Amino acid sequence: MPRRVVSLCPSITETLVAIGGLSRLVAATRFCVRPEGLLWGLPRIGGTKNPDISRILDLAPDLVFANEEENRKEDVEALRAAGVEVDVSFPRTVAEVAPAIRSWGKRLGEEDQAESLAGRFEAALAELAETPPGGTFRYAYWIWRKPWMTVSDDTYVADLLRRAGGVNVYGDAPVRYPATTPEEAIGRGAVVHLFPSEPYPFREEKHGAEVERLMGASARRLFVAGDDLCWHGVRTLHGLAAAKRLRVYAEGPKEP
Repeated sequence: MPRRVVSLCPSITETLVAIGGLSRLVAATRFCVRPEGLLWGLPRIGGTKNPDISRILDLAPDLVFANEEENRKEDVEALRAAGVEVDVSFPRTVAEVAPAIRSWGKRLGEEDQAESLAGRFEAALAELAETPPGGTFRYAYWIWRKPWMTVSDDTYVADLLRRAGGVNVYGDAPVRYPATTPEEAIGRGAVVHLFPSEPYPFREEKHGAEVERLMGASARRLFVAGDDLCWHGVRTLHGLAAAKRLRVYAEGPKEP
């Protein structure tokens, strides 16, 4: 079993710790900030898109964890060319998270803790499925500004929001992250606009006036925790709880 592990993806880092891998982590990216308080002093090897390959090799890891979308193919290939084993995963839907957790647990020899976490996740997912939302709401999920960008249905975020009753007005876009405008989103019928704290750091106090001006006072504008809605792994539990709360928009106003 690997004794020295590096993680290049924040959501994987958090999940590795949750299943018992903290003692084997020898480095992670500067964006790996969860779980809070447990990663102080852990060496940092750059960002997800620009890891310091030389520094990683100096740390002599047995195994590096990466994500197909978050990390670059050329960095993975460079590590493999140097003889380092790299585990690359890419959950695109909520249902693919539990198998990924079990796979990481098997890699680390932490099958029992991984199975426990995967079981909690599957129970939460089943509970959500047993009580489907009472309606739907049309939304746009904004991931960038200048240019404005959103997500298609071929994303983990959209699959999660679908379970809340969300209908993505860009669901059929031919690319995963289409560039668009708030005006076009409204023209497509978006009535709920979600502004996550990452990858673009949307903040209500900073961007609230701008989006109200662009979208009008009638559009519902929600500033949300991006890691809850786009990080997979142990953070998916928070995502399912967020989806449950968002169902209020699908169910509509209650009778007095």
